[in-house]
Amino acid sequence: MTAADLPTVGYLDHWFRALLARVEAPAAAAAAPAASDVVLYSVQALAEVLSVDPGTVRRWLKVGKPDPHDPQNAAQNIRLQAFYFNSEARIPWAAVVAYERGLRFELATLPPPTAAPPKPGTVAPVPAPPVANGEPPGLRLAS
Repeated sequence: MTAADLPTVGYLDHWFRALLARVEAPAAAAAAPAASDVVLYSVQALAEVLSVDPGTVRRWLKVGKPDPHDPQNAAQNIRLQAFYFNSEARIPWAAVVAYERGLRFELATLPPPTAAPPKPGTVAPVPAPPVANGEPPGLRLAS
């Protein structure tokens, strides 16, 4: 081994910074989601993400699992919480994390949905003018 084979300070600095960026990226991604960042998974999509059978996810929704924090109350299972749209379950990721940890989760704790920004190339809807004294605003001609 010669002196030319040893890594330089610049080389080490470059690779340690790259390694640090990879370590910090999951921590930033795991931060609390913004109101528009709440992702809802279908049963099939969640089963694919977790590498389980869709029947397993359905069992988590209907039956659940015993509460590890209250073993005396065996009748009360913790169930995976989901929103239902036309009998289709949509499961937020925060509910999956709480279920995995054995915690009860309330869907009301999720931030309310916000209107998505208009897509590029589309026209944003014009908001309705404010109503003063309970009467609609007068009409005017556009010039």
